Amino acid sequence: MEQGRESLIGTWKVTYIKSSYGEFFTNGAGSTEVLEEDGDLGTFIFNETTVDFDFVRNDTLYAGSALWNLDLEKIRSGFFRENSFTLSIEENFIFDAQFGNATRNAEKNATTLSLFEFPMEGPGVAIEMELSKF
Repeated sequence: MEQGRESLIGTWKVTYIKSSYGEFFTNGAGSTEVLEEDGDLGTFIFNETTVDFDFVRNDTLYAGSALWNLDLEKIRSGFFRENSFTLSIEENFIFDAQFGNATRNAEKNATTLSLFEFPMEGPGVAIEMELSKF
């Protein structure tokens, strides 16, 4: 857990965003329309307790400063338990977070981060973001 928190602290550049618009169900998505964007899309700057973020997704600017929290849950995967991280940014976002290639201890000194946000049932937008630390 501490390795993940330490890895988050610093500046991350948003390099890719995939937005999937459609109808979502507990067992997956119905028909969706997908928009993929890449390049220099914005930044997340984490310090010990707050994050400053500004990024553009589908021609909309998302910007602010908020408290953040990283939670770790151990989930069973076959005979092993794997780390499952959730990154909460106050009332703005709740992301499933994947450090690096998601292997054991990938959160230690991570330089890549994937963030996923999925809607509950009904119409909505699923978001996948790729970030690189610099």
